[in-house]
Amino acid sequence: MKKENVLASYLIKLGEEVFDLLLARGSKKEEAEDIIQDTFYKVYTLLDDLTESNIRPWFFRVSLNQYIDLKRKKEQQNIYLTEEIYSKLQHIDCEFDTILNKDEIFYLLKDIKKEYKEIFFLKYYYDFSYEEIALILDIRVGSVKQKLYRSRKFIHSKVGGKQ
Repeated sequence: MKKENVLASYLIKLGEEVFDLLLARGSKKEEAEDIIQDTFYKVYTLLDDLTESNIRPWFFRVSLNQYIDLKRKKEQQNIYLTEEIYSKLQHIDCEFDTILNKDEIFYLLKDIKKEYKEIFFLKYYYDFSYEEIALILDIRVGSVKQKLYRSRKFIHSKVGGKQ
């Protein structure tokens, strides 16, 4: 089999895998198809820069980022830090997804580093495990936990400063 055919087959399988993941995360079929198509286009424009070892995590990351951006645009609202949100965040170690709605989380994370925001959303917004996040972002599980801790700490400090 030619190298191009092997690559094309691999990308098709990868696209199907990400498509299923997007559907499982709540994407509409048409949105998932558009995202995969856009990601395929990006793959072919950046093919010289991608390697066998980084194409899979890159494909996942680009697709999920596009899905997150699409979802954010649909749901974005102006949320103000209220006493109710502040009281919900008094405990830094609590599970954020059980005490805050998604719009409140988005508002609190608007000023955080992109890498922390991405991990936070993958964990609490899309319910990925630490291991899945590590695979998607091509980083160690320990790094996922550390960055997630830092993002929670950032929120706590931000809320603490708004008293």
